[in-house]
Amino acid sequence: SASALTQIPPTSPGDLQANQRSFFCVPEEKFIKVFTTSGTTSAPKKAYFTQQDIDSIINSSVTGMQLLYNITPHDIVRMTFEEGYGTEIWGNRYCLEHTFGEIGALTLVTGRLKIEDELKILLDYKPTVFMDVSSRINYLTTELKKLYDLDTLGITRILLGAEPTPNTMRKKIEEVWGTNVYMGYGTTELGMNMAGECEEKHGMHMTETNFFTEVIDPQTGEHLEDGEIGELVFTTLNRDGMPFIRYQSHDLGRIMPDLCPCGLPLRKLEIKGRTDDMLPIGAGDNLFIRMFDDILFGQPEVIEYQAIFERKDGKDHITIIAETSSITDDLREKIFKGLMELPEINNGVHISHTVAPPNIQLVKQNTLDRKSIKQKRLLDKRNLYD
Repeated sequence: SASALTQIPPTSPGDLQANQRSFFCVPEEKFIKVFTTSGTTSAPKKAYFTQQDIDSIINSSVTGMQLLYNITPHDIVRMTFEEGYGTEIWGNRYCLEHTFGEIGALTLVTGRLKIEDELKILLDYKPTVFMDVSSRINYLTTELKKLYDLDTLGITRILLGAEPTPNTMRKKIEEVWGTNVYMGYGTTELGMNMAGECEEKHGMHMTETNFFTEVIDPQTGEHLEDGEIGELVFTTLNRDGMPFIRYQSHDLGRIMPDLCPCGLPLRKLEIKGRTDDMLPIGAGDNLFIRMFDDILFGQPEVIEYQAIFERKDGKDHITIIAETSSITDDLREKIFKGLMELPEINNGVHISHTVAPPNIQLVKQNTLDRKSIKQKRLLDKRNLYD
């Protein structure tokens, strides 16, 4: 029962990072896939899947794509999700490609191409569905509209996931392409496609046959009622090889208390933020405050700093204000180089074109407000969860 479940202590992502194999519930030879999240400054989280697990994800994704977005064999799907981290393919890309294959829709899958090459694919194949993370679609929208009238291309649905999408960004994309944009939600560890928006575009229907979802107070662990905002905690119901009991997502959200006017009996989730210091950046990547601490405080001359995130012209802009006893071009260059060595920033600048090169400002000691800086070294002004 749900009340008995809440007696079990939650599982944290740190538990998974520390010892993946302690979660194995089948002999190791039964696993056929491992999907990995990025882990720049700590061990990446690796999730292992058996054939039965993969089949289960694909089957529920097929149902979701047909129910929510009416994907049929007549559709042509363009997907530009990146491949993944290191040697492992990104689970989202793998499972979705197989999902559309099961439905019988022609799927056009590549990495992220130059703008002119992307336009050529859209004109040659005339896809009806486009999928990627929102920041990348936002960038494509800005750049492609300079070359072509996008609402004449015949894209009838744009499906986004893997990062928060502000309403202002959604409206811009919908306007330029003349189509509907729908959000999805999932995590690599738990099995990717966990929830998706319907035509109402107000909250995401959960795949309740695959997961039991709780909302808890992040501080006390106390169970919260539908409608209350807290940390989302998931228990897998049909995972074969690596099940999770009360896995903490670190996502803040709520289960919406009323059933949806669309008629689907599945309850809906709304994502409201994060419980940790993670910040989405670029096209589906994440940064943590410790990554900035290592780079900035790795320079002995840096006394304190603040990193400010803004979104302008479809790109994430990072401004670093660093207090220092030594305002020199050499120090500015060292900080810039350190930041550009982070794959999340480098890929955003050079590959997905969703991040601007960081702007480094050196200021003299005691310039920054000491009252707020300790709690707010990373200041996000992008309104990602509006």
